[in-house]
This record gives sequence, structure tokens and C-alpha cells, in this order.
Amino acid sequence: MATQLKDVGKQRGLEIWRIKNFALEKLSSDQFGSFYIGDSYVLLYTKNPGEWNVHFWLGNETTQDEQGAAAIMTVEIDNALNGLPVQGHESSLFLSYFKDGIRYLKGGVASGFTHVTDKYENWRPKLFQCKGKRNVRCKEVECKGESLNLGDVFILDCGLKIYVWMPPESGRLEKIKGMDQARSIRDRERIGKPEIIILDSDWNTNDEFWRILGGKEKIKPAEAGGEDENYWQTTNNQLTLWRVSDEMGKISVEMVSKGNFQYNQLESKDAFILDTYNGGIYVWIGKKCSPNERKKAMAYAIEYIELQGKSKNTQVVRVLEGAEPVAFTQWASSWESPKKTPLFIPKLYQCSDENGRLTIEEICNYTQKDLDGDDVMILDAMKVIYVWIGAGANEQEKKLADNIANKYLQGDTLPRPVGTQIVKVLQGKETPAFKEIFVNWNDRIADNRTVEVVKKSL
Repeated sequence: MATQLKDVGKQRGLEIWRIKNFALEKLSSDQFGSFYIGDSYVLLYTKNPGEWNVHFWLGNETTQDEQGAAAIMTVEIDNALNGLPVQGHESSLFLSYFKDGIRYLKGGVASGFTHVTDKYENWRPKLFQCKGKRNVRCKEVECKGESLNLGDVFILDCGLKIYVWMPPESGRLEKIKGMDQARSIRDRERIGKPEIIILDSDWNTNDEFWRILGGKEKIKPAEAGGEDENYWQTTNNQLTLWRVSDEMGKISVEMVSKGNFQYNQLESKDAFILDTYNGGIYVWIGKKCSPNERKKAMAYAIEYIELQGKSKNTQVVRVLEGAEPVAFTQWASSWESPKKTPLFIPKLYQCSDENGRLTIEEICNYTQKDLDGDDVMILDAMKVIYVWIGAGANEQEKKLADNIANKYLQGDTLPRPVGTQIVKVLQGKETPAFKEIFVNWNDRIADNRTVEVVKKSL
């Protein structure tokens, strides 16, 4: 293991390993963005020398042993970096590494998968359903017409032909992201060989596409596609802080506080779990924790999720004392760490208020390109909540913009200053204060992100 991780974290960028026989198998860059649901993965992102983010990704069908192995491997990477601060982060940051989206593939290492490089004679067509807008996820589904619905973009991968099916009720940005995903498959995985075929206005007339899928008689309505994955509904649930102990040889948790927590409640000799309900789970590791406790930190989180009856997909963040990210400190009502930590970094969210239920999705590592002209979005700058209204947002969304912002604040559990303002901003009429939050603002960027412009670039 020491030899395998000898040069880890020395160059900027992303490194990914798959868990195979309880060891790390490094992936080549052309495999990035594809995750088998039967496997577990560990990812390391080196931002700058001495600054890293580490994650593990657990497939829905991965074994319990592999889940534990992935957690332990994050500590092995930590040790290879000489114990320097490493944090894991929630999925919005994880997804931001793959701007063209990620794909969930059936099977895993145990299924005998081999990476195909240049021969496609015996290629088995694969169908992917694309969900989400900025944080797009493409999940492999059964390759038949019944898997389609009129509200989602689908990719039919035939090896040397890649179809992007864009039905009439799919959104503008979903179409763009679907085409980006197809481009990534063509250029990164197959050195530019495949032909990309866009089915937009001709979504129901391409004979070859429908022959492969066995006909178009059983296409489902848009509603059958369900909500985009990883949306979370704001709630009024209170956060809780738990102390973790294994003194009796078995893990136990003891509640320390509910509703809020302060820095001085965290003790260096212990590990703590911060459960924010709608913002994920954080495992805080004190400096005086034993090597064994440090090693078990992520296993603590997995067992805690089981004890609390939470979803297996609940996001977990590993935090070290003295290197707490803003994503963690923002939940504290009082933070007086000796290390100066920024109080808050503005966050961007895509919002939906369908049927009176507010759902939001964070866009991490956002840029101006993530502002979608078809939507209402929230830019949370702590003291000011900007409600950005896209030019293509429907009239109902425009009318309810104030209501969306108020619902967002009502469901918020962050400790905010009194008098937080809500400011409406129209696309094309952004204020200087709004623009300053984005790096290199360009007033003409929206002109280059239309469906037609992207189609012509393929």
C-alpha cells in the first residue's frame, strides 16, 4: 500500500481508485465519471500543494465489507499525506469534479467487467437516463423503449454511434448536459471515433433508434421520470451533535446538544457526529483521538447512519480539528477556533416549488454558466439572499419568487444575523454586488449556451 500511494497528492487534479479485493486499484483518466453500482471508490482531489479533499463513493449494490474497506482506505490516503488535513465533502462538491456529469453503470469488478478500448463488433447497446440539471447523473436503465419518458434526456450508447434523445418536455439545460455527456464519452473514452446523433425535433422519427429499443409504443409520460435525484426538501428539523465512544468495545453515541452547537462543545480527545438533517452528516475528529479512533472515524458514520435508520446514500463529511471547512463551521452558533476560518462562502441553489413543496439542489464550485435562464435560483450570501429570475422562467415561478425565498429562509437552520435581506435580480439586469460574487463575469455568456449552439459544436 505504501508503494502504491508513494506519489499521491503531489499533482493538482483528480485521482480515483476502485476497491478491488480490499485493495486500491487506480483508474485511468478516461474512466473518470463512470461508477459501477456494485463497487466502492475512493477519490482524492488536490486543489493546491498541501490542500486536498478526499471522498469515498459507495454503490447501491456494494458489499458491507467493501463499504468498510473504502472508509479505511481514506485513512490510508490520509497517512500517505503525512497526516496533513484532509476533508471529505458532500456530494455537491463531489459532483462538481465532473462537469459533463457522471454515469451509474450496472455491475462491478466482481462481474468481470473489462475496459473496451477499440473494438465494438460485439458491443451491447446501453441506455442511460439523465437526471438533474447542473449536477447531471446518467443512470443505466434497461435498454428498451419502456424505459423512456417524455420528460428526461436519454443517451443510447451503441459503441460507434451515440444517440442523445431529447423529448419535447425535457428542459433546455438537461439537453445541453446530455450533449456534454455524449461528447465526453466520444472524446475522452473513445478518442473521437463515435458519431453523435442528436434526436431533438425528430425525437420520434429515427427508425434505427427505435429498432434498437424495440419500438416506441410504450413511452411513459414525463411524470413517470420522477424528481431529479439528490434533491432535498427543506425542513424545520433541528440539528444534533453527538459524542462517539467505543470504550466498551462497541460503538455508542450520546447526544450533546440539539438545535445548535458551539465550538467549545467539541473536545480534542473525542470524535463527534454533527447531524444537520438536510445538510448531511459531519464526523469531527479531535487532535488527541487515538490512532484507532481516527481510523474508525468513517466507520462511525456508517454505523451511525444505520443506527438512526437513515438512507444508505446519506452524505458524510470527515472533518479534522483545526482544519474545519466552512461547510462545517457554518452550522455553529458560535465559532471561536484559534484558526481563522471564513464565516461563510456564498452558495448557489437551483430551486423548484412544484405543488407547493420547495426542493433545492446546491451547485458546488459554481460559475456563471450554472445560472440557468429557465429557472429561479437562490444565491445565498448570508446577509443577503439573492433571488435570480431567469428570462425563460415560467410566469408562475416569477410570481412566486418572493415566496420561494421566504420558504428557503423558513426551512433554514443556519445561524443568521437579524435583518437578512431578500433581493430580486432579473437575468440581464444583475447588480454589481451580485456580479462580484462570480469570477470573471461575462454579460454575453448566455448567448453561447443555447441548445442550437451546442448542437453545432458537436
